[in-house]
Amino acid sequence: MIIINKNQLTIPCTYQGGKQRLAKYIIDIIFERNTINKDTLFYDLCCGSGAITIELINRGINTENIIMLDISSWGKFWNEIGKGTFNLDRFEKYINNIPKDKSEIQKHMQDLSKLNANIDEEYIYLLLQASSFGGKQIWKQDDKWCNTSFRNYWLPTETSSRRSPVNPMMPMPDTLLQRVKNIQKHCEGLICLNEDIHNILNRNIKNKNAIIYIDPPYKNTTKYGFNFDIEKFIDELTKKVNIPIYISEGYEFSNQTIKLSKGREKGGISGERRKKANEEWLNIFN
Repeated sequence: MIIINKNQLTIPCTYQGGKQRLAKYIIDIIFERNTINKDTLFYDLCCGSGAITIELINRGINTENIIMLDISSWGKFWNEIGKGTFNLDRFEKYINNIPKDKSEIQKHMQDLSKLNANIDEEYIYLLLQASSFGGKQIWKQDDKWCNTSFRNYWLPTETSSRRSPVNPMMPMPDTLLQRVKNIQKHCEGLICLNEDIHNILNRNIKNKNAIIYIDPPYKNTTKYGFNFDIEKFIDELTKKVNIPIYISEGYEFSNQTIKLSKGREKGGISGERRKKANEEWLNIFN
């Protein structure tokens, strides 16, 4: 019954820890191991940019069958999208205010990051995250934006291995706007809880024909501003429900695991630096 949606959706922008590169593989695993039908309910916890949810929708899963959760600004964005209250006109005004001169975009983002983070959070966040240096996660603490450093427009030098420029936003404004337009058009109806993940333990979780996927901040890696003990949490969750639970992490901590990634060699902006990425595992419970 799974049909790839002709209107392929894409996450708004990437960030460190996002599952855009692995989403198809993870959903393949989940679909192969479970009977999926029109009534199957999916919980996408610590959903971030929504890579898993978007992959589900692209495969024909109805938005009403998806419950997302994220305490960060991503959760705020998806909450508004699901309720149909995301103001596209307001977002487009922020897009239109971005300088056309690429060399001026970094300064523009620095200025935006100094504004009160409680005002238009779900709109400004997307711009800041798309401009974040190295894709590092930006988060809000009280009324301030944290972990803010932004890409500059980079041009190749005579000695650099990379010969093409690097844009100050990934994606650039027009592409970001189009992605959000597509998301707004196709994702209304999903539920996103913009709250602490522990709250799910007090909710009525469907205990039949449902699947839970969790993508927590990985242990001993770059922090996202929000952290919790995933092993303690899963111990409590498995006492509450008896449905399949899949958890991405940088190490194995269940009796059933599937290696998602063995780590990659990553190059720097000049094409010369090399850094080994972390391994990733899918831990399976129930």
